[in-house]
Amino acid sequence: MFNVDDPHQFFREDDDNGEMVYSWTMDKIERKDATVWIMNHFFVNPKMNSKKILHDQMKIVMFIAQKSHLPVWPLDPLVINYFNEHPEFESIWYHKPSPKNGSI
Repeated sequence: MFNVDDPHQFFREDDDNGEMVYSWTMDKIERKDATVWIMNHFFVNPKMNSKKILHDQMKIVMFIAQKSHLPVWPLDPLVINYFNEHPEFESIWYHKPSPKNGSI
């Protein structure tokens, strides 16, 4: 398991052959207006079921945000799309893009 008090969260899984399945990180940073988690790029092996992996890993993101009481600022387009498609992430989304021409 991981320690939510660690300001650098690192998640990676390799398959039985040592090939990466996924990898992502979050870093706790101080902004002028808040302390937040920056969610960096989310890498998924293209041979894997990326939707299932992303869905499973987003449960961890939600857990960290809720446990630490800090919002998450996703930087990866894949994660931003996931946040957009799952309204339950609205409550933890820091710096959510504003709608432009009816879409985000």
